[in-house]
Amino acid sequence: MNDSITSKESPRGAGPWPGSNDERSVRVWFKSRISNGVEEEERDSVVGLCLEVVSRMVKGERLMNNYRFPESEIDKLAVMADRVSKGEPVQYVIGSAHFDGCDLKVNASVLIPRPETEELVFSLIEKLKVFDEKGCVLDLGTGSGCIALAIKKRLPEWKVCASDFSQGAIDVAKENSKSIDAEVNFECSDVLQKRPFESTCFDAVVSNPPYIPAQEKMTMEHRVTGCEPLSALFVPNNAPLLFYKRIKALCEGGMLNPGGWLAFECHTDFAGDVADLFHGSKTRWSQISLIKDLQGKPRHVFARIDLT
Repeated sequence: MNDSITSKESPRGAGPWPGSNDERSVRVWFKSRISNGVEEEERDSVVGLCLEVVSRMVKGERLMNNYRFPESEIDKLAVMADRVSKGEPVQYVIGSAHFDGCDLKVNASVLIPRPETEELVFSLIEKLKVFDEKGCVLDLGTGSGCIALAIKKRLPEWKVCASDFSQGAIDVAKENSKSIDAEVNFECSDVLQKRPFESTCFDAVVSNPPYIPAQEKMTMEHRVTGCEPLSALFVPNNAPLLFYKRIKALCEGGMLNPGGWLAFECHTDFAGDVADLFHGSKTRWSQISLIKDLQGKPRHVFARIDLT
């Protein structure tokens, strides 16, 4: 459970309180308290997550045992409901997010992992499985470490490295690496300033970099712009491909081994532009593909650097 929820120094909750401490009463009460901050279609899942975290039991276990929430847990739930109702993402409130079968720690230093990023991981892993020898992967802008850790869990014989310019993010990623027992080498460095892991060449490079033009901030939900790290989201309006161009250049400069894969997650409005970076008469890239996510939106770009 998140230390911020269980700490003795945590703020106390305030009424109104549920009429009873049984499952149904507490669920109805909590749902009503978050009605102003959570869309209706999301409320049941938010309630379920919070009740599970506080009780340390899934719903089925609580029902089987006729569980009654003690006063201390109802107090914690009241605090959580207040945070959620003010627009804070439930993942930050409970301190974790689910990604590829693992519960990872998240806080305001890292982005909350998204399902479309899982799709990026799955596609890359399928390409790496056919390699004759086990190699080395680099995740740039790792945040919580979700991409790097998922790759390591699925390809345990591969070496995985990850970097981020934020020390806070690296600290979270290291905690996640330890908690799920997945060994990843981390480095705090700014990819725009220097090549990460300068002495290592990689067989695959993957990145979900900042890609949202700053002007879009005004149209986005507060739970994103007011809570998640802005530096991991936004790029200058006049440079939406800033990180893609830089990472591609580093790969062409020797960071990516011949025959290696480069995989990007992209803004749906600019995914085609990212793919176009790999085309041209002087290109060293082949097997260039633009892949749509499960919502049918252009999201991921893959390219393979030539062997010669």
